[in-house]
Amino acid sequence: METNNRELESKYHSKLNGDTLLVIGMLALLVGVEGFIIYRILSETWEIASGFFYLYVIFIGLIVSIEAIGCLRVRESIKAHMFEFKYYD
Repeated sequence: METNNRELESKYHSKLNGDTLLVIGMLALLVGVEGFIIYRILSETWEIASGFFYLYVIFIGLIVSIEAIGCLRVRESIKAHMFEFKYYD
């Protein structure tokens, strides 16, 4: 949805860019924490876990993919409704 006020549009788009950075930061934090947890688990149980290491890789890939899709949907939702709900006012 577009508005006729260029100044308002500019303000909203700059705030959207800030929210995009927050969403990317949230995703990076989630992936970093999950990576650390998986690293700790694998380092402690390597003798047992080395036989099915590929399952850990698939699991981590699925988690990161689902989180990335969720973060992208949050951003798209904010972008789609930012003028309707006067999100940044």
